[in-house]
Amino acid sequence: MYTFKKGLVLSVFCICFIFSINASAHYMWLNVNDYTPDKDKTAMFTIGWGHHFYNPVEDLLNSDELLGDIFMIDPDGNKSEIKPLNIIQYESADKLSEGTWIAMVQRKEGFSTKTTDGYKRQSRKGLTNVVYSRYLGMYGKAIINVGHASGNDIVQKPVGAPLEIIPLTNPANTKEGDYFRFKVLYQGKPVAESFNATYVGFSTGTDFALTEKTDDKGEGKLKITKSGIWVIKANHKAPYPNKEDADEYSYTASLAFEIK
Repeated sequence: MYTFKKGLVLSVFCICFIFSINASAHYMWLNVNDYTPDKDKTAMFTIGWGHHFYNPVEDLLNSDELLGDIFMIDPDGNKSEIKPLNIIQYESADKLSEGTWIAMVQRKEGFSTKTTDGYKRQSRKGLTNVVYSRYLGMYGKAIINVGHASGNDIVQKPVGAPLEIIPLTNPANTKEGDYFRFKVLYQGKPVAESFNATYVGFSTGTDFALTEKTDDKGEGKLKITKSGIWVIKANHKAPYPNKEDADEYSYTASLAFEIK
């Protein structure tokens, strides 16, 4: 049976890294009620947003103004809906067949401009006292394994977000003590970028268990020091072509999964 407490368990571990500008910004993630459910069940979600995963009120996104697409990809690569169940909970439209499913949520892309009077969701055009302006994109992905996992093919296939974390192996095939390997793609190409990772129970504060960087092939590895639910987060910035609108692109991606 689904419980709201179980559905929010992931919120323990997504945290902002206090000495990193990249990590201190808001980002989003998917809280899943069960990463290894029985088949013929539905998946339940809440959408994390902010800095602290375990805050069930302030750090959940339920604004239609900000929420973009939210969907699942089944073991055969077909796209299916995730529908709102109530003001904060979401449910897969389809019951889960055996294999590996990918769940994805996106914040609506758009401008965010910091001024001396606060943040504005618009470009810098027409604004005064601008500190900086960004075009933001935020994406959260989770891996759900139902019964026998589908292998590596489904998790290695990009969903198509501008910034995306791609596992190189299915979490179902990773155990405590192993390295979990992944790749970070920006606009479909590997990118060397710093990433943060942590797991449920590591900290009740704002600490990540690990901060590292991917190599020139965009590949990173994470030592699984403890079984449980993990999150990886990456941020990438690039110059915005029209400086009259914004200073930069800023994309953030997260990947949530469970190691048994």
